[in-house]
Amino acid sequence: MTESAFNESYLAYQTNRSWIRRIIRNIYLWQVQRFAIGNTIDFGCGVGEQLQRFSKDSIGLEINKSTVEYCVSKGLNVVLYDPETDNYSLKDFPENKYQSLVISHVLEHLNDSDLVLKKIMDACARIGVKRIIIIVPCEMGFKHDSTHITFINEDYIKEKGLLSYAGFVAAKRGYFPFNLRSIGKIFTYNEFYVIYDSK
Repeated sequence: MTESAFNESYLAYQTNRSWIRRIIRNIYLWQVQRFAIGNTIDFGCGVGEQLQRFSKDSIGLEINKSTVEYCVSKGLNVVLYDPETDNYSLKDFPENKYQSLVISHVLEHLNDSDLVLKKIMDACARIGVKRIIIIVPCEMGFKHDSTHITFINEDYIKEKGLLSYAGFVAAKRGYFPFNLRSIGKIFTYNEFYVIYDSK
């Protein structure tokens, strides 16, 4: 499959949800929305479902050209982002404009996710972001998708020195929608989240 075909396929999957899937999806979106503060950078925003729940001055970063075009057509502030060129440094972002950064279901798709997260945390510290929210799948969700590369859980966070870094501390950790680690071993859609606040 070509990159263009993959991009279009991903866009169709994200936008053609049944009514029941949309209702369930809204519950997960609410979970993230309630943790975000102020203007938010949605890192890997997909089709913008989460972004549209943030303040109007929030911004989405996305690597998929088709989804960027879709989001822009919906009036959302989304830009095509190349993490390799930028090296996750957010170098074109102004200081003190954004208070939160959300990175949801992105890190599990990457090699060296800990190093990527540290680069993002360094960038957030530089531009004045006060809160970072990461969301990743639990065990069953991780196994469910062949594009998942790095499994991230509480042990990973501790082993990689990510409980505290670049002036951020992991202030809250948990699971959603069922706040039990064991549920993630049997329920595909349970998520693990970490909320970092600046010290």
